[in-house]
Amino acid sequence: MADDVRAELQRIGDGLDARRPVRVKDGGIVILDPQPFSTTVQEKSNEQQQGAGGPAARSRQGSTRRQRSSDRSRAPRAESRIVGLAGNYAGQLENVQRAYPGATLIPDDYGVWLLARSRVVEGLGREAIFLIALPKTSAVEPRGWAFWDQDGHVEWIGPRHTNFPDGSVCAYHPTLDKAWSPGGDLRTLLDLYSVWVLRHLHLAVFDRWPGRQHAMPDDLGQSDPYYRLTQFKDTELCSCGSDRRYGECCRPHDLKLPFLSILHAFKRRNLGLGILDRAPPAEIAALIAQGGQKTLPPMLEVHSTLRAQVAEVSGNR
Repeated sequence: MADDVRAELQRIGDGLDARRPVRVKDGGIVILDPQPFSTTVQEKSNEQQQGAGGPAARSRQGSTRRQRSSDRSRAPRAESRIVGLAGNYAGQLENVQRAYPGATLIPDDYGVWLLARSRVVEGLGREAIFLIALPKTSAVEPRGWAFWDQDGHVEWIGPRHTNFPDGSVCAYHPTLDKAWSPGGDLRTLLDLYSVWVLRHLHLAVFDRWPGRQHAMPDDLGQSDPYYRLTQFKDTELCSCGSDRRYGECCRPHDLKLPFLSILHAFKRRNLGLGILDRAPPAEIAALIAQGGQKTLPPMLEVHSTLRAQVAEVSGNR
């Protein structure tokens, strides 16, 4: 990584720690908002418990503003709730391609797939690939996966801030911050994913997740201590909302708890899975590794929430 790219990544990370908003330029390039006091829109990211079926963690994302020049940042558009979400998404493709050149939509019996690339940081030398399953029902959130692509070498981006057990991206909270919902602007969705990837890049380079983050919940809806002990770095912001670093905030309390007990409680809530038992479906990983040359799997095979919703609807008939 070039020194100037590393410096920019560190500057954005420091800004996220200070709760400064970020913007996303065309191509998925994330920058600090040059006018941080002129905008109030801020999105958050989350982790979801597959077993519990609900959102569980949040971290701050940035706002965007659309301007005519491709060198300028973009603002989120108002959500569009057109009858037939698949048709809605298809109607957005031209605008999406202006913001994310090369983005494509692939139809599926239960929705559409969105395939796009993001440059994340100017001069990085690699790109992020997003493959997102967008169901045609507004009752189900999308499921998306992210991969790094550097000179044909593909690597999954995770496991932090991904869903159990399929390793899909958790880039926003679907109910608490309303950053995006089915039928919304696909550019905003991709912007959220781009900021999420930048956070992962910062973690890989500086060994620290930038900005505020929340832990998955325990049985009482509080921050899960096992999750924090195994996922949070001492230098990262704590999940309790104190604006203090985890190491000097809640970690001493978490260390006093019986480790095996909190481990077993965590697994019980998450399909018996451990903290690292997250990975993209084999069909998705193979597709991306082969440059998209393979046929996409049926959406029902890889989107467990959609599959459960379809089964529920069929059972009620």
